[in-house]
Amino acid sequence: TGIDVSNHTGKIDFQKVKEQNIDFVFMRSTGGRTVKDQMFEKNYLGAKKSDIPIGVYHFFRFNKSGKSQAINFLSAIKGKKFDLPLVLDIEDWKNPTTKSRAEIIHEIDQFITSVERETGLSLMIYTNENGYKKYVYEKFTHKNIWICSFNKKPRINGKWTFWQHSHKGRFDFAEGVVDINTFNGDTAEWNRYLEK
Repeated sequence: TGIDVSNHTGKIDFQKVKEQNIDFVFMRSTGGRTVKDQMFEKNYLGAKKSDIPIGVYHFFRFNKSGKSQAINFLSAIKGKKFDLPLVLDIEDWKNPTTKSRAEIIHEIDQFITSVERETGLSLMIYTNENGYKKYVYEKFTHKNIWICSFNKKPRINGKWTFWQHSHKGRFDFAEGVVDINTFNGDTAEWNRYLEK
């Protein structure tokens, strides 16, 4: 079980996170072309100090170019080491746009291509069930998926690696609420996943 956090979560005591058997944390670094998460540096250092496996994500804006967003993301993560995949967050929520679905998919592809070329790492995609059907299913099914779903199990026509199933986690280690996630595997599979 793990959590994902951003500046909206507020201050986090990562030593307490470790003590409460949280196995991993994903944290937002950036969004769009210019946004830097105000808590990213502090969250990264706190999780590193407490030896918690870390992943990082970028919130994709449909009205900005994929290449320009990749530059923002790469500048924020430069010099940092992560235990979990780099993630692109794709969702309609708070993402008004006049672009067509095909144009949005093209920009997503531009972001992924730019980041993977620069880092040599394969990105994972975070999305909800609607976003999966709309932007991911036809083009990016070869990618590992981190799915948001509040059903008894995710309703997608494909495999998922992580499942975000709550936005209402309350813990004494965080000022605000945190999202709760589950890895798709047992302890042995989790350990092998980390080794990769």
